[in-house]
Amino acid sequence: MPNGRILIVEDEGIVAEDLRTILLGSGFEVVGVADSFDAAAQLAANTRPDLALLDIRLKGPRDGIELAAELRRNDIGYVYLTSHADEQTLARAEITEPLGYVLKPFGAREMQPVLQTALYRHAAELRLRNLESWLRTTLASIGDAVVVTDRGARITFLNPCAERLLGATLRQASGQPLHEVMPLLDLRLGERMACVARRAIDDGEIVHFADDVDLVRRDGSRLPVEDSSAPIRDADGGISGAVVVLRDATARRRTEQERLEVERRMRDAERLESVSAVASGLAHDLNNVLTAILGSVQLCRDDGPSEDGAPLTEIESQVRMAAAMCQRLLAGPTTPTPIDPVAVADAVRDSLRIERALATAGIEFSAEFERPDLQVLADGLQFRQVLQNLLRNAAEALAADGGGIAVRAGAIRLPTPLLGERSTARLLRPGAYVWIEVADDGPGIPDDVLPRLFQPFQSTKSSSRGLGLASVSGIVRRHGASIEVESARGVGTVFRLFWPAPDAAGADPERAPVAQRTVLLVDDDDAVRRTTGKLLRSRGWECAEVGTAAEALERLCAEPTVAVVVLDLHLGSDRADELLLALRAERPELPVLLVSGMGHVDPALLFDERIEFLGKPFLVDELSQRLARLLTRPR
Repeated sequence: MPNGRILIVEDEGIVAEDLRTILLGSGFEVVGVADSFDAAAQLAANTRPDLALLDIRLKGPRDGIELAAELRRNDIGYVYLTSHADEQTLARAEITEPLGYVLKPFGAREMQPVLQTALYRHAAELRLRNLESWLRTTLASIGDAVVVTDRGARITFLNPCAERLLGATLRQASGQPLHEVMPLLDLRLGERMACVARRAIDDGEIVHFADDVDLVRRDGSRLPVEDSSAPIRDADGGISGAVVVLRDATARRRTEQERLEVERRMRDAERLESVSAVASGLAHDLNNVLTAILGSVQLCRDDGPSEDGAPLTEIESQVRMAAAMCQRLLAGPTTPTPIDPVAVADAVRDSLRIERALATAGIEFSAEFERPDLQVLADGLQFRQVLQNLLRNAAEALAADGGGIAVRAGAIRLPTPLLGERSTARLLRPGAYVWIEVADDGPGIPDDVLPRLFQPFQSTKSSSRGLGLASVSGIVRRHGASIEVESARGVGTVFRLFWPAPDAAGADPERAPVAQRTVLLVDDDDAVRRTTGKLLRSRGWECAEVGTAAEALERLCAEPTVAVVVLDLHLGSDRADELLLALRAERPELPVLLVSGMGHVDPALLFDERIEFLGKPFLVDELSQRLARLLTRPR
């Protein structure tokens, strides 16, 4: 094996031949000889020598020092060979960091140690350069943000993820104090944290972040973060700096909130289960009493016709209603509810007739309907149960001083989803509804009771067990309806229902023609947005791409040809759910495909059949098929 492969770059032929002889005699392999910049660069690219013996003066306009820079870019080492040792030339040569110098005239004895040392140094430098490249590539590939500081806690390195997280490039942040570029807020204390790198350097140990820490970004937005800072030690054990690793904790914090919400719901479910058990027991015993009452009514009828059979008929009707309620309690809340069109006016009049008979003197009842033919989709029995509970509550509130109770009803069509301010938190789908108000001018509900009004065992009356409104809330939710309450002390209380109604406009759906194939792509990740847009265009779609909520609304207004929206659920500081509602307010019939890397979506966002969800990553053919399916759904 030769000692090394050498390229000779020398403009004097005799000297070049002399060099070849010496090198071959010393056990080196000569890969070629060149006398100009261009010839040497071409030869080096073709032969890839271990080392170049490089004369500073070459033929042509470009000298050996310029050639050295080209060789260095290609990881080829070089030793200068020259008889010119003036200070200016040496200063230029020194900048290129050669592996050594050989001065003319030379011999084998001078040449051998210089070349061997140069080869060893070049191999070591290549290993170090490869290691640095590997480390840089590794750090750049890490999904977490990595920040490195010197001993003074000033930034020396940011990987790409850290640049995105901090909103600053390495060039902008280099040399800056870490606590200025990366301010952290401790949410538990409500104040800025001390520099985590400084703490790791001073304490000489790993510093872990608290659970509730936010990164305050350059634009003022805050991002939940987690992880740690650790000191960097050199070969002698001394601390030369710190490395800080950051991870976006949004998903973890959301998961924690979801876990707490699940625990809360489990506690509520256990509470409601106990209520259901009590209610079932009461219903069982009450059924026995109702059976006896019905039997007595039948006996009265068997004894002979009375002058006025209306009271018996009324008793029998109410007993059967109570029996049906008991059956519902025994069956439990999961039993399917029979849904039929129910005449609102008839149900209200029946409920008012009963409450007039039960209410104390001094209470006036009234009813007003926007149209006489109003209908709701409901289990008729449960709908009447809701009305009677609301009327009974109003009458009991007025029992001491008297007053008025008014029932009003009308039709409404919701073009966009609706969420009440103080309600059972039911998000109503767009469509046809009947609104029903039960209003009284009584003393009102205390402010501290309002937030808990629909919970079991909540009541303002000492004689009540507080199950009426909890039962109402359950019936309302099962019907896809909503109930909300407004109350002011000394003024009165209004309960307002929004109940689904038969939708004549939707009885005969038409297929929406696909007149346009323009997609509005809303995603704050530039790479994802560009790639997805390009792929969609390759499948024949027109594509408009935006990165923020404001741009999306502006584009939608400016381009009426937009036929469908692809909306990423995580838009940085923008809220995708608010944007979805805004899009629907602008274009109620617009199909929307929600996408997310989280792999799931809040079911409340899928509030009609023209909204679907697709998890990332996805194939463009799958995306294209989903968009086409959305565009052909019935309006």
